[in-house]
Amino acid sequence: MSCSSIKHRFEEERQRGLSFERAMEMYRELEGSLAAHRLELEDLKRTNADPDRISHLQAHINDGERLLKEMKQLHLH
Repeated sequence: MSCSSIKHRFEEERQRGLSFERAMEMYRELEGSLAAHRLELEDLKRTNADPDRISHLQAHINDGERLLKEMKQLHLH
């Protein structure tokens, strides 16, 4: 699943009430998505792909990393 899809689901579920278990599932999904994006980015750079594609993918990675950081800062109440 893409980072943007995970972010959308995370925001929706957080508003409704997010369980610890569900937050961990999303966190793991996000880590996997980021790992896949990073591998794809390396491949694109290695093959001298279109700079716009590289930039677009890097933006997705940055968004995913911001969400990962946000998730790491969650506090249980």
